[in-house]
Amino acid sequence: MFKAVPLVLVNIQVAQEEISRATAVLTRLRIMHLINLVETPLGKLGYMGELERDLLNRYQQVGDEVDRWAQALEISPQVVEIPADLDPAKDIYPLEETMDRLRGQVGPLLQNVLEVSDQLTKLQEYQKNLELLAPAGLEPVALAGLRLAYLTPGWLPRENLLRLEQALEHMHHALIPLVQEETRTLVLVAGLATDRETLDRALKGAFFEPLSLPPAATGTLNETLVDLKKQLAGLETSRQQLNIQQSRLRDQIGPELVRIRNRIDLTRTLLRARVLFGKVDSSYLVSGWIPASLVAKLKEALAQELGDKAEVEVLSPEAIPGAREGILKIPILFNNPYLLRPFERLTKAYGTPEYGEVEPTAFLAVSFLLMFGLMFGDVGQGAVLFLLGYVIFRRFFRYTDYGIILMECGVASVIFGFLYGSFFGVENLLPVLWFSPMKDITYFIKIAVLFGVGAISLGLILGFINSLRLKTPRLPAAGLLAALIYWVLAGLGVRYLLTGALEWDFWVAAGVSGVTLLMGIIYILQRLWLAPPPAEAVTEGAGVRLLEGIIEVVDGTIRFVANTISFVRIAAFALAHAGLFIAVFSLADTLNRMGGGGVVYWLTIVAGNVVIILLEGLVVSIQIVRLEYYEFMSKFFHGGGEPFKPLERGAAP
Repeated sequence: MFKAVPLVLVNIQVAQEEISRATAVLTRLRIMHLINLVETPLGKLGYMGELERDLLNRYQQVGDEVDRWAQALEISPQVVEIPADLDPAKDIYPLEETMDRLRGQVGPLLQNVLEVSDQLTKLQEYQKNLELLAPAGLEPVALAGLRLAYLTPGWLPRENLLRLEQALEHMHHALIPLVQEETRTLVLVAGLATDRETLDRALKGAFFEPLSLPPAATGTLNETLVDLKKQLAGLETSRQQLNIQQSRLRDQIGPELVRIRNRIDLTRTLLRARVLFGKVDSSYLVSGWIPASLVAKLKEALAQELGDKAEVEVLSPEAIPGAREGILKIPILFNNPYLLRPFERLTKAYGTPEYGEVEPTAFLAVSFLLMFGLMFGDVGQGAVLFLLGYVIFRRFFRYTDYGIILMECGVASVIFGFLYGSFFGVENLLPVLWFSPMKDITYFIKIAVLFGVGAISLGLILGFINSLRLKTPRLPAAGLLAALIYWVLAGLGVRYLLTGALEWDFWVAAGVSGVTLLMGIIYILQRLWLAPPPAEAVTEGAGVRLLEGIIEVVDGTIRFVANTISFVRIAAFALAHAGLFIAVFSLADTLNRMGGGGVVYWLTIVAGNVVIILLEGLVVSIQIVRLEYYEFMSKFFHGGGEPFKPLERGAAP
């Protein structure tokens, strides 16, 4: 949970004729993150990837046509078993022959469907536009037959009407509004036929959209509308007949299109993956990272499919020179329990940790929920958040993670609501189990500061752990000295908050100094024992280096103290939450006294709670994310890692 899934590097070597079957196995398992062999030492040994661009383009063209047919025939995507007999170089010919055969059945029908749909859309637009002109008594024949005058109806953005008037003030014209909508106005533009070009330029500059009218209208407006309705009825009948033909054709060729669609999808995945594979003569080498616990599963699947025709080599990260030196990045596969997994979104938004770095999702999740409960503690509103999250979790699959986070935030809010004794802002229904925010403001500020000291200290300790794990010089002496001074100041501050006495505590200072000194010794010994630092040329004097170190210590200490003070916002926003309740109840009482009655009172209470949940919940969440990123995670999280992306169907490796 506090570190990524352990990975190993697997090299699979197979003959050229077996590479398609091996890739099908990897695609089916979805457990390997491919690496580009060209970027590794193996690339220097001649293992180079290949991109069969022409073949990939042929599959792309066939795939695009199949997708258009499937969409037109309303054939939904279906996942079928991945075949092991994929051979891109040979499969393209029967696929193209099959498409030629099907094109004779599908092509004419889809063309008819497209033509009927276009005609329907056009005639429906004509009908709508004529109905807009009907109240003004404008006849299409009259508009088309004018010789000395120029009249054209069309839509104009409302804000451009005055601007157009000013642009046309030097010529004879008229702008007659016909229909008003929210953002635009239907106007009739009238002018002299000799000014047509000038009018058209001005209208174009004002984003004027002319109404499309029937080009061959010869009768009155009502006669044209009747004729359009007859044509629309005939086209609707034609479309119904085409729908019947579509249904029959879907039943006839649907299964075959599904098979072709999947085969093309898998073949394109294979061809794109081959760019990362290495090839020498007639042998392929596939290299990638997989979870260490799934090595046996991979070997078993390859043995079942290929027998002894695949050689598998497994290497731990410590045994790979490129990984040790940072040339070959090890991807990150998160390893969190189901309830914490949604918070990986927040971690990824900040960055991807390096392999071996402390994975912060668990710390982020727990601290996020604690701060949310402290700021948004209310039994009633917490229950509303939980129910809202449950609805999202059950009904909206794409937003499952957000539903889980809402439910967990609701539980945290309910727990702290019981501790505060608050139920929809009413504080006399439940007993106060801990304290009341509005009545114990000073105590709440102390809690917020103590929480900040704990979060900053945890961040510094995790930063120390990361420096040991990553074996990189990321923990200078200035950082340790700043941490020492901060912890001494924090100890004195906590003593003052708890006892009210600002006195020097020898044992606190001695304990903090001892722990910091021990951390420094461990850090130095680890560097000297595992990887002695190379001697560097000294270009600056000792005085300059000492001055820089002092500045770093002072800067680090000030930043740590400022970060701690930032956590006072926990109390501030909790008090704002309670203050909003007071404002809502005051408004409800005022409206009730003004004669609104009980109904208005309770409507105000309900509306106020809705506003608080939406507004305050969003603001609190934003503030928590800010505290997590800038005050907590910045102390230890460096990022720069690469997310684990398994080879799977349809995905570009």
